[in-house]
This record gives sequence, C-alpha cells and structure tokens, in this order.
Amino acid sequence: MSKNDNYDDIIDIERPWPRDILRKHPKMSPRDRAKIFAPFAALRGHSDRLGEEDVKLIRCKRTELSEDEAAVLSDKLLQVRKGMTVTLTYFQPETEDGEIGFNITAAGTVTGIDVIYRTLKINTGRTNEKSFIDDVIKFDDLLDISGSEIIDIDKYLGIDDCEFLE
Repeated sequence: MSKNDNYDDIIDIERPWPRDILRKHPKMSPRDRAKIFAPFAALRGHSDRLGEEDVKLIRCKRTELSEDEAAVLSDKLLQVRKGMTVTLTYFQPETEDGEIGFNITAAGTVTGIDVIYRTLKINTGRTNEKSFIDDVIKFDDLLDISGSEIIDIDKYLGIDDCEFLE
C-alpha cells in the first residue's frame, strides 16, 4: 500500500459547497485563483534588482584578492573621483559570517568616497519614492573597478617608460 492509496477514494471528489455560499461567492477558476497570488513577493525589491540591466547577481563564496590584484585595485581606486561614471564588481555578503554572498556588477556615478571609513558611494539610478538610493560599498568588498577615465597607473602618475640604472 503506497502513501497515496489512503485518499484514492476521495481525491477526485469536489468539495461540498452550501448553496447560499455559492450565490454570494461563486467558485473561481484555477487561473483566476492563481492571479490573486501572482503579485506576492517575499523579498521586496529583489525582483527589481535582478531585472536591472546593469546589475548581475551571482551567489558564491567570498573571493580573496592576491597581493598583485589588490595593488592594481588600489591603483584604480586612487583615480576614482566624485562624479565619475564607473563599473564596479563587489562582494555583498548574505550570511552573518560574510563568507557566502553575491558578486555584484553595477554601473553608476560615484557620489562620494570616504577614506576614513573606507567606503565608496555609487548611484546606480535606483530610486525610492522620494530620491535616488546610493549603494555604499566597503573598500574590502571591492573586486574590480573600471571606467573610461581610469587609466594605467604609470600614465596617471606621469611616469615615463625609462630604464633605471642599477
């Protein structure tokens, strides 16, 4: 005897409805009933964030940058100024320990850099009812920065290509 055999005799029987209830509330088709629950979203704003063209969410473990990668990122971060349009890739932790989360790629305008708290504010164009929303990204969570104004660090510092005498 399988689990479902217990209900074989009643599974296809329709639920009894008193006539006075059916007059006030006619039965809905399954299609109309499904429409009631369609707008439900457990995570407010999550589908909007996923639907944005300039934001990609990929669930993964935290990636630690090598010393060389961190140096290149630091050189790029040195060039970032308020008002620049940049594309960032950063890690947004999902768990409390910060090891599992999302690698997010977002494009927007830099609205602020705080070197004391080591954060970067970027406006990706998302808004709430009253104003634009700035995303605050910690320097430690940054994985990559790119933009048309970010150039090779030697050109930025004005160092010519020359051989140094030993």
